[in-house]
Amino acid sequence: MIFPGEIPAGGTTLYDHFWNGKEWIPWADKVPNYVHIPDRKFNQILVPTVDTVRTMWLLGLQVSIKRPILLVGETGTSKTATIGNFLRELDKETSQLLNMNFSSRTTSLDVQRNLEANVEKRTKDMYGPPTGKRLLVFVDDLNMPQVTFRLFSI
Repeated sequence: MIFPGEIPAGGTTLYDHFWNGKEWIPWADKVPNYVHIPDRKFNQILVPTVDTVRTMWLLGLQVSIKRPILLVGETGTSKTATIGNFLRELDKETSQLLNMNFSSRTTSLDVQRNLEANVEKRTKDMYGPPTGKRLLVFVDDLNMPQVTFRLFSI
C-alpha cells in the first residue's frame, strides 16, 4: 500500500495516479473500454484515454465545487471534444449551457449580448439563469487578436 506522501513506484509519476481515499490508483485502471454507438455523430465520438478520463474527472470536480476552468493545451489534444463530451453528460434539468466561440473578431458587445440573451432579470441589478438552473458558459477558442507593432521614426 502506498500512502499519500509516497510517490508510486514503477517509473511513473504522481500525475499518472489518483488518490481514492485509501491508496494511489493508476489512471490507466480507470479507462473504460470503448463501446461504439452507431447512431452517434462523428464529432461526438470520444475514445477514452488516460488523458480524457483524467480531464473529465478534473472537469467534474471543478464544476461540482463551482470553480471556473481554463483548459489549455496544444492543437489537436481533444480539448473541445473532451469538454463537449463532459457537457453532453450534464443534467439538463439543473444546468443550462451557453456555447460561445471566440475569435479575433469577437467584440465585448458580442459577448455581452450573448450573455444577456441567456439570463433573466431577477432584481434591479441582478441577472441569472432561469430559476433552479445553473448557467455554464463554454468559451471555445479563447483567442486574442495578434498584436502588431509599428515602428515610427521621428
